[in-house]
Amino acid sequence: MAAIDEEQQALLAAEDGLAKGTRVSTDCEVTSLQLSSPQVPDGERPLLAQRSLYATHWLSTWGQRMWEFAIGLIMLEMYPSSLALVSAFGLVDSLAKVFSGSFVGSYIDRTGRLKAACSMYVMQNTAVVLSALSALFSLQAHEGSVFFWAGAACTIVFGSVSSIGAQGSTLSVEKEWTVVLCNSNSAALAKVNSGMRAIDLSCLLLAPIAAGFLMSYTSISTAILAIAAWNLAAWMPECYLLVCAQRASAVLRAAKQPTAKAESAYSSSILVRFTESGWGTYFKQRLWPAALALALLYLTVLSLGLMMTAYLKWQGMTEAELSLYRGAGAISGLISTVTFPSLLSKTGLKATGVLGIWWQAISLVLAVAPVWLAQLGAYMPASTTSHILLGGLVASRFGLWLFDLAVSQMLQDWVPAEDIGTLPVEACAMTCYIWPHWKQRLALHILSMHMHSLALMLHRASVLCLVHVIPEQCNPEQQPFATCV
Repeated sequence: MAAIDEEQQALLAAEDGLAKGTRVSTDCEVTSLQLSSPQVPDGERPLLAQRSLYATHWLSTWGQRMWEFAIGLIMLEMYPSSLALVSAFGLVDSLAKVFSGSFVGSYIDRTGRLKAACSMYVMQNTAVVLSALSALFSLQAHEGSVFFWAGAACTIVFGSVSSIGAQGSTLSVEKEWTVVLCNSNSAALAKVNSGMRAIDLSCLLLAPIAAGFLMSYTSISTAILAIAAWNLAAWMPECYLLVCAQRASAVLRAAKQPTAKAESAYSSSILVRFTESGWGTYFKQRLWPAALALALLYLTVLSLGLMMTAYLKWQGMTEAELSLYRGAGAISGLISTVTFPSLLSKTGLKATGVLGIWWQAISLVLAVAPVWLAQLGAYMPASTTSHILLGGLVASRFGLWLFDLAVSQMLQDWVPAEDIGTLPVEACAMTCYIWPHWKQRLALHILSMHMHSLALMLHRASVLCLVHVIPEQCNPEQQPFATCV
């Protein structure tokens, strides 16, 4: 109860300052955790608004995570003789996120808060339902027929559209609604961010397990219909919960003022909007090497994502086994979020990032070593190499999430507020779209390790930038942005 009271006090302190037009003193801002509880304004329930955001985020993330896990296995079931459909989806999905990232961010910046978030939810959930129904239609058609390929194409296109919607809803709810709710109160924002991250990791852990067991112990058609039904039923509660959050919080009800940058980007040509609102802003930041290093870590086949899941299913693993390894990877990432604060306090932000990226590098080397030896002629059972590979990938998730947290905090601390939304969108969009011809998997593993090596060099460059540009004594939590850069 004490933790809930403290959390509610922090949220109330944030909202009371905006709703009443008051301003606390500098000493009170530095010691925000010691603020006395203000009077609750009539109709203000900030804790209800926070819980509503948690609930809507969970509903959205659960449905998307189930479909992300299932779609690769479904397309492999549709076309079992090859990974062509799976790789085509990976390519289209990644390119869609790359080229839509700037437009999604610009749309959210210039659109009303509720309308933008609900639009992204409707896009995401509707696209998942249409993709699922297209896959079901294709499974019923004769392989190789016109109807089969039409269904497969619709599955890929609508699946990619759902990823764009999920990207937009995450940007809107996690990056905008939570910040507005906390109104620059760092203590409250830290608690809300931790809650959102816990929801992400919980869905990453449990949703693939649920989808995998549905596919293993019922039928693939039943699993498709169940996932489609969830997403069809979820979008109205998701939007209603956002309305509840606004009703409970004056700051969320307040009209959003579009930034000059968003208006300029919207009125410009398509080419100018793409460059200035996205990649142009990206490379103007001093910390772009760190953001690009994080993006390159996702340009890989050495992950527990779509490509590896489909390949191991092709090798004979069951959906239940694959979902359990995905869950173990999520637990590994969850451990990193628990250890991150203590590592940060003991070693600092830069050292924590270095530890994370090197942990991942060592884990990946240990994971692929048996596979490489087998490819070079050493005898090792295929099941053994697969389990060692998956064990190494599970361990690498700890380093990846640790590095992700470190880079994210660097961006939050040292990137201007008007650019912070654009930068992560472009970084997250650069996921793997390597065309996976798995008969040449040794070359793909080597290519993935080269991407990791390049990420190491870029992160080294960003650390040097921090050393020479941002003084060590500058504490972003106590000083404004202008004094830190």
